[in-house]
Amino acid sequence: MLPRPQSVLLGLVLLGLAGASSAVEAQAVLHGRVTDAAGTPIPNANVYVNETAQGVATDEDGRYRLTSLSAGTYTMTVSAIGFQTVKERLALEKGETRAWNVSLTTEVVRQGEVVVTGTMRETYVKESPVQVDVVGTDRLQQGRASSNFMDLIGSVGGLTTQLNCGVCGTNAIRVNGVEGANTAVLIDGMPIMGALASVYGLNGISPSIIDQVEVIKGPQSTLYGTQALGGVVNVLTKDPANTPTLSTHAYAKSTGEGSISLAASPEADRVKGFVSGTAVRMENDFDDNDDGFSDTARRSRLALFGKGTLSGPDGERRASVAAKFYGENRTGGPPNFTDDLRGSDVIYGESIYTRRGELMAEAWPPGLDRRLRLSGALTYHDQDSYYGTEHYVGTQKIAFGQATWNQEVSASLRVLAGASARYDVYDDNTPATATAEHRLIPGVFGQGEYAIGALTVLGGLRLDHHEEHGLVTAPRFSAKYRPTEATTVRASVGTGFRVVNVFTEDHAALTGSREVVFEESLDPERSRSVTVSLEQIIPFGANPLTLSIDGFYTRFSNKIIPNYDRSPNLIVYENLDGFSVTRGFSVGGNQNFTSIPLTYNASFTVSDVYTQDAGRRRSVTYAPDFTGSFGATYTLSPIGVEVEYAGRLTGPKRMPDYYVESFGRDRWSPTHATHDLKIKKEFLDVSGPTGIGVDTYLSVENILNYTQGSPLVDASAPFDRDNDGRPFDTIYTWGPMVGRTVSVGVRVNVR
Repeated sequence: MLPRPQSVLLGLVLLGLAGASSAVEAQAVLHGRVTDAAGTPIPNANVYVNETAQGVATDEDGRYRLTSLSAGTYTMTVSAIGFQTVKERLALEKGETRAWNVSLTTEVVRQGEVVVTGTMRETYVKESPVQVDVVGTDRLQQGRASSNFMDLIGSVGGLTTQLNCGVCGTNAIRVNGVEGANTAVLIDGMPIMGALASVYGLNGISPSIIDQVEVIKGPQSTLYGTQALGGVVNVLTKDPANTPTLSTHAYAKSTGEGSISLAASPEADRVKGFVSGTAVRMENDFDDNDDGFSDTARRSRLALFGKGTLSGPDGERRASVAAKFYGENRTGGPPNFTDDLRGSDVIYGESIYTRRGELMAEAWPPGLDRRLRLSGALTYHDQDSYYGTEHYVGTQKIAFGQATWNQEVSASLRVLAGASARYDVYDDNTPATATAEHRLIPGVFGQGEYAIGALTVLGGLRLDHHEEHGLVTAPRFSAKYRPTEATTVRASVGTGFRVVNVFTEDHAALTGSREVVFEESLDPERSRSVTVSLEQIIPFGANPLTLSIDGFYTRFSNKIIPNYDRSPNLIVYENLDGFSVTRGFSVGGNQNFTSIPLTYNASFTVSDVYTQDAGRRRSVTYAPDFTGSFGATYTLSPIGVEVEYAGRLTGPKRMPDYYVESFGRDRWSPTHATHDLKIKKEFLDVSGPTGIGVDTYLSVENILNYTQGSPLVDASAPFDRDNDGRPFDTIYTWGPMVGRTVSVGVRVNVR
C-alpha cells in the first residue's frame, strides 16, 4: 500500500491524463486531399481556416491534415497558384474526424477574365471575337512601386512609354511602335482623354483606382470614334462592391519621391461607394549625367477619385457616377531653377501647372434587361506652362454622350446599335490656334455578331460627321475560330481617322529652341489595318501554358510626321505624300505552376515602322525595332513572402539626323534592358479573423543602374535659337533617365 502522499500524487496524475485525453477527444480533425479536375494531386495548395487563422500546405500527394479544431462552423479556403480558389462552410462536431476532399478548377490565365472593350459589352476573353489583352493591377505593379499609371503600362507586351522631353518628363504610350497620339486612352470605355490631356494628364491616373486595363492593338474607330488609329487602352476603374472598407498605401523612394493613397468604400443598402485620394511629392534634384539639368522633374501631384453605384432590387447595377480631379505642379531644369524664375531668361527651366476635372455617369433604365445603356461625361483640362521664355496656356473642354442598345436576337445572333456625340472646345495661345476651336462630332454605329459552331464573325460600321471633313466612315470586320477549348484563331480588319493638334502631337513644338513651321493645311490622317492572332493552350499536366502569336499590319495615309531632319532650327509639319507602315509580330506566353509556387509571363514584339515618300523609305524616329517584357512571381506561403521580378527590353531606335550630323551622336540608340525586383511580406491576411490585412514591400528598380546619358543637345545655350545651327533641344531620349532606385512601402486593408 502506497503512503498517503504518493497516493494523492498518483491520483492527480491519473486525473490529469484523463482530462487531457478528454480534451483531445473533444477536438475535431479535418483531413483530405486536394486534386485537380482530373484527379491529379496538387502539392503546396493552401488549406486555411478563416476564423482561427490555422492553415496547412498539402504534401506531394495533395494531402493535408488539420488538428486541434474546436467544435463549430468554419469558413474553409483552399487556394493554389493556377487554380480558382474554393471557399466552403463546414460544421464540425465535438471529437469528429472529417474527411474533406477538394477538387480545384484550372484557372487559365487570360481566359476567365471579363472584358468589355472589344465588343462594348461584357464577355469573357475566350468568347470575344476581338483580341483583347487584359492586365490586372498586380501585373501592372509587378516589381515596381509607383503611383503613376504611365510608369507601369510599359509592362504590357507591345506597349512602350516614350519619353518626349528630357527636362519636364512628359511621355506617351506607343502601341506596336505607333506614335502615342494615335492611341485612344479611355476611362471606363469613354473617350474623355482629349489631345491636351495626352501630354500630362495620363500621369494623373493613379493605380489605386484601377481594376484592370484592356488593350486592343490596331484601329478601333468603329466603336470608339475616329481618333483610335493605332489602338485602344481602356482603363477600368474599381467596382465599389469589390473594394475593402478601408485601405491605404504609402511608399518612399531613394530619389526622394514619396506617395500616400487613402481609400474607403462606404455602403448603404443598394448604394455602394468608393473614394480615393493619392498625393505624390518629389522635390529632390540630382544630375548624374552631368549636363547641368536635373535628371527628373520635380513634381507635386494630387489625384482624387470618387465613384458611386446604385443597384436594383434584383442586385443588378442600375447606375453609376464617378468624378476625378487631378492637379500637378511640375518643374524641370537646372537644380537652381525655381518657380519664381518661370518665364525668365535668367535660367532655362520648364514649369507646368495642370488642373483637370472629370465627371462620368452611366445608367441602365429598369425593365429593359440591361439592353439599353446611357453614358456621358464632362471634362475640363487646363495647362499653364513655361518652356524657357515660351508661355503656353491651353484649355480643353469635352462633353460626351452615348446611347447603346444591345440585343440578343437569337442564340447565335447579337446586335449592337448606338449613337454618340462629342463636343470639344480647344484653345491655346500658339499661332496655330488663332481662335478657339469648337468641334461637334455626332456619330452612329452598329455591329452584328454571329456564331455558328466554332466560328464567330463580327461586322460593324461607324458614321461620324466632321464639320471640316464631312461624313467619315469606319468599318471593321472580325472573325474568331475556336475548334477546341485549347485553340483560338482571330483575325480583324479595320480603319481609322484622326484630326491632329500640333502641340499634343509633338511636345517639342515648344520645348527647346526650334521654330515650328507648317508647310500646308494639315489633312486628317487615315489608317487601314489587318491583325491576326493565334492563342494555344499547351497542357503541361496541372501547369498549362498559354501561348499567343500575333501579326499586325497598319498603313497610314496623309500621315503627319514632324520633320526634324530638314533644318536643325526647325520642326516642319506636313502631310506625307506617300504613306507610313507599321508591321510586325509578337509572341507571348504565361504559365502558372502548381508543383512550385511560381507564375510567369513573357512577350516579345518585333516591329518595322517606316515611311515611304518620293520613292525613299526611312525608319520612323523613336520607334523601337523590338521590345520585350518578362515578369515572374514566386510565393513562399509558409512565411507569407512573395518575390516579384520584372524586366523590359528595348531594341534600337532611329534618332533624328541632326543629332548625328551636328553633335556626333549615334544615329541608332543601343539595345538595352531594365530589371526590377520586389519582395513583399504579408503580416496579416485580410480574410483572417481580424479582417485586417497588412503587407510591406521592398523594391529595387533598374537594378543594374542603366541610364542613357544626357538627353539634351547643347545645354549650354538654351535660349539661343540660332547658335550656329546647333540649337538647344531636349528630345535625344531613348532610355532610362533615372538609375537604381530603392523603395519601401506598406499597404493596409480593412475588410
